[in-house]
Amino acid sequence: MTVSFRDKLLAELRAEAATVPWEPRPARRPARHLVAAAGLAAAVAAAVAVVIPLMSQTPAFAVVKNPDGTVTVRINEFVRPKELEKRLREEGVRAVIDYVPYGQTCREPRGEIVPQPERMPLRRAEDSMDFWIDPKDFGPDETLVVQMHSANDDPAKSNGGSVGVVRGPVAPCELVPVAFSGVERE
Repeated sequence: MTVSFRDKLLAELRAEAATVPWEPRPARRPARHLVAAAGLAAAVAAAVAVVIPLMSQTPAFAVVKNPDGTVTVRINEFVRPKELEKRLREEGVRAVIDYVPYGQTCREPRGEIVPQPERMPLRRAEDSMDFWIDPKDFGPDETLVVQMHSANDDPAKSNGGSVGVVRGPVAPCELVPVAFSGVERE
């Protein structure tokens, strides 16, 4: 079961609220307590005004560790690849993620490529945009390399890409034009 960003945020807010000590209200409150209460109410209203819109927005990506040790990934927008790399690293997957403009690609080779039949670096979930990775599929010196092309510079749409595993260091992405049917387009 995948936990949504909204559900995670709500669970964190509930856990935080549970740690707040509550004391019984005195029978009669001095005026200064009313001012403090009004200030607290304003702060809570401001926090709710910020949290509600954040909860309704879809995050650019989600990374969830599954009970079996695999990692489920969903990419909603092709933005902030370094943040996605960091989240994957936190879950035990070393990765290099590059989002490149349409008509561009990274110059190859970027390192020693591990042959595809040897292992499948990620698997797509049926009827979903999710894919999952098993960190145990990677050797200690292996890196998942993902390159995605945006469709018409729209960060919410992909126009394809490539996935592979590189053993040893991974060269940075040096953008070069893509050759289409033997002819380069600009």
